Amino acid sequence: MDQDPQKPTTEPENTNFARLHIWQVQAFRDLLVIAVIFGAIWAGYALRFVTTPLLLAFTLAYLVEPLVAWLCRVLKMSRPVAVTAILASAGLGVVLAGLLFIPTIVFQASEFVASARAGRFDQWINRFEEVLPSQYRSEIGRVRTWINDKSTLVPPAVTAAESTPPASNSKPADLVTTVAEPKVVQLDPAANLQDSSPTSITQALLSPTAQSALWKILDFSSMLFAAVLIPFYFWFFSVEFPTAVQFLGSLVPAARKEKIFHLAGEMDAAVAGFVRGRILIAGGMGVMFAGGWWINGVPYALTLGLLAGILSIVPYLGLVVIIPAIALLAANQLTIPEVDRMAWYWIVAGPPLVFTIVQSIEGYILTPVFAGRATNLGPVSIFVAVLAGASVAGLYGMLLAIPVAACAKILIRETIMPSMRNWAAGKSSDPLPLDRY
Repeated sequence: MDQDPQKPTTEPENTNFARLHIWQVQAFRDLLVIAVIFGAIWAGYALRFVTTPLLLAFTLAYLVEPLVAWLCRVLKMSRPVAVTAILASAGLGVVLAGLLFIPTIVFQASEFVASARAGRFDQWINRFEEVLPSQYRSEIGRVRTWINDKSTLVPPAVTAAESTPPASNSKPADLVTTVAEPKVVQLDPAANLQDSSPTSITQALLSPTAQSALWKILDFSSMLFAAVLIPFYFWFFSVEFPTAVQFLGSLVPAARKEKIFHLAGEMDAAVAGFVRGRILIAGGMGVMFAGGWWINGVPYALTLGLLAGILSIVPYLGLVVIIPAIALLAANQLTIPEVDRMAWYWIVAGPPLVFTIVQSIEGYILTPVFAGRATNLGPVSIFVAVLAGASVAGLYGMLLAIPVAACAKILIRETIMPSMRNWAAGKSSDPLPLDRY
């Protein structure tokens, strides 16, 4: 009987580390990928003047992609025409909203500042200061100093001139004499030439007031420039959005394409559902806040309501506007006769009651209709993510916080938690088998 030939054995290949380059070591490659990711985030934050408009434009293009696809599919528009129509409609809406709301908001804000500087709220501040602990009264003093400081509104010379009373023994004849005999003032050309010398002009330009005004002009110009760049970037991002998605899909390895596409779809549904839904919900809540507080008698209800609506993009963050609403309502009641004032419990409970009603409408009606269950993001996780992003990277971090939190939650739920459950049930010896990924 013939003996079976022995199967050839393949010995493991010995790796000569002396001949390897450092970038051929897998551990170094992993560290390099992590360093590149953190470096890109740091570079984006360092260049936030450039990257923030890009990020906002890309986010807007991502949010309106379903609308662009609908216009192209139903109305048979090309993508450039559809995006241009959306931009034109948005611009018209902004102009109309500005004509309707901005004058009222500016008037209410100016009226509040003028009333505060005129001492309308002094009585309320005095009463509030009496009930405060002594260690906090210094802060009230600073607020009082800021409110009573009229130097930013009226020049000192004008104030002194207005406060100087006329002489009691002056006669109309003196005034006639003064007008009839004007004084001739001799102008010194040398003095004028000296005042307009390059040194004087340079000193004026280098004064703190001139520098402050220059920096404010530059800041406003930068904001205006960024606001113009966002629609410009948005047009190109939205027109080329399908091409970019197709290109990124071609880079996914074929062996893991199904798993990665599934995760990407889950993340897309969560992020898009949250952002699109919260924008609509916040707009509706802002209108309801303004109307409810106006009925409640809160001064500057439109400004406070729109502010609360903007803050409500983050669930329950509009709560911070309740305290100013109560304070303004109480201060306004102190300026009217006592017989016409509201009851104290209505002053204290009115604004919170409006907030509670609006929040209930948001939870039981608006969120199920506009957001549904697509987000899977709780209010606490959203609130913590936004605060963490703002503390780390300001506006740039706030823009990235919610997408990163949503994607991290889905990644943990779809990849890490199944392995942890198998390990807890005794089906796996490794709670985190990284070789599967």
